[in-house]
Amino acid sequence: MYQASSQNLFRFDLEREEDRIVVRLWGELDLANARRLREAFGALGDGAERELLVDLAEVPFIDSTCLAVLVWAGNRCREQGRQLVLRAPTRAVVSALAASGLLRSFRYEASSLDSAKPWPTRLPAATG
Repeated sequence: MYQASSQNLFRFDLEREEDRIVVRLWGELDLANARRLREAFGALGDGAERELLVDLAEVPFIDSTCLAVLVWAGNRCREQGRQLVLRAPTRAVVSALAASGLLRSFRYEASSLDSAKPWPTRLPAATG
């Protein structure tokens, strides 16, 4: 039987820094959390922040429903004149992005990419 642990529990934290919003995600991002994730992104509004930075360092798993939420959030950001940037995607997140064909659909924070680890595919050029 599957045992939920604190590592797997979904959490969404928000911090505003000057001209960007930093969203930190924890836990498994799956069908059970997709609606909550979309609502959380939707509640960010259309403030003056130019960037939405999504920190994925503590996400051990992401499924296609939550990948769709990230695509939706990215499209919404573009409509609002913002840029969505992913920070520190885990190997599991990169693998899911690659398998879905979405790896090059996102921008990445350059300083957060671990080039020492072998990735399942080439990462796109990082943003500055």
